[in-house]
Amino acid sequence: MSYLAFIAAHGRMLAFGFLLTLFSSFGQTFFISLSGGYIREEFGLTNAEFGLLYSIATLGSATALIWAGRRIDTTGLRRYVTAVCLALAAACIGMATAGHAVLLVLALFGLRLAGQGLMPHTAFTTMARRFDTGRGTALSLAALGHPTGEALLPTVMVTALALLGWRSAWAVCAGVLLAVVLPLLLWLPRAEPATPEPVPGGASASARPVAARDWTRGEVLRDPRFYMVLPALLAPGFINTGVFFHQIALVESKGWPLSLFAASFALYAGTTIVTSLTVGPLIDRLGAVRLMPFYLLPLGTALLVLSSTADPLAAAGFMALAGITAGISAIIVAAVWAELYGTRHLGAIRSLSVSVTVLATALSPGLFGWLLDRQGSFDGIAMGSAAGVLAAAALTVPAVRRRTGRAT
Repeated sequence: MSYLAFIAAHGRMLAFGFLLTLFSSFGQTFFISLSGGYIREEFGLTNAEFGLLYSIATLGSATALIWAGRRIDTTGLRRYVTAVCLALAAACIGMATAGHAVLLVLALFGLRLAGQGLMPHTAFTTMARRFDTGRGTALSLAALGHPTGEALLPTVMVTALALLGWRSAWAVCAGVLLAVVLPLLLWLPRAEPATPEPVPGGASASARPVAARDWTRGEVLRDPRFYMVLPALLAPGFINTGVFFHQIALVESKGWPLSLFAASFALYAGTTIVTSLTVGPLIDRLGAVRLMPFYLLPLGTALLVLSSTADPLAAAGFMALAGITAGISAIIVAAVWAELYGTRHLGAIRSLSVSVTVLATALSPGLFGWLLDRQGSFDGIAMGSAAGVLAAAALTVPAVRRRTGRAT
């Protein structure tokens, strides 16, 4: 079945997933960092201090996500998505009204938990659970919300910041969530069957890995494959969060205009979209587990490019290559856990992995800021990150080889 036919058959559920990933942008680093300069100025914070506060908020959200994410397994979808959307709107209001650093941290905590954590968690868990043979295709279409937000929302937010000020801009974000997004999220799933029909022409159950049974989260924690795969799933979020959060320091160290790096986000979004649409059917045919050893290679190459030259073309090269890994990353996480461990406890399993991923993103802004404040170079940070990425990719190889004997 082609993408168009698949969308025609399941458009409302796919739109539900797309909206969740699109408006998860409100809790993503690339969006929050746009008002970072205003926040640092108003609260009198250095790069390292703001990075520390951001890391604290993100660390707290990672802890809370373990509990909040598993609730999707036992709560009705419409009730769950209502709670998530209201929490994100409350966090946006908190950003608009925070008068003290403590309140700022609480607002950032809400943005990271509901936005970065629970909105995409809801989208991908729902897609992975409701689609079987078309799982990769459904995940790839829902994941398009991420690059769409990265391509469109920075320009919208920068304009709002200039016209309204940073506090009013965040108030508008809350209004959009309450007046537009939440009603759509409640309406879209109502006519969709709980279990969509298999995709004609898609991969058969025997053509790709399928879990023989549903694992509990406790069993997953005792499985060595979980720890072999996890570093590869953590790497993109850790590195991209650190780079994007400190993009001002990056362009200053390279002698690039900020507009150059900002414009390259469109290239990042473009390669993410193309890769996402390409890899979805590939996962349906081959399985996400078999792709694990390869998906980090573009990001490793991107970091080597960033570390080796100050040529302005390096910004485009980094963003294009990093976008390839980003396009695979959002899809592969949900698909890998479903293939290895089944879907009955997928919310609990995925919330655990996502919470660890969020923990990784909590560490990188503070770590990168600490290195930069101590005269560390972005070239050195990029080179060290490239080595870590390649090591994480190598670790997935024995996990893939162990799969046949442990998951079936």
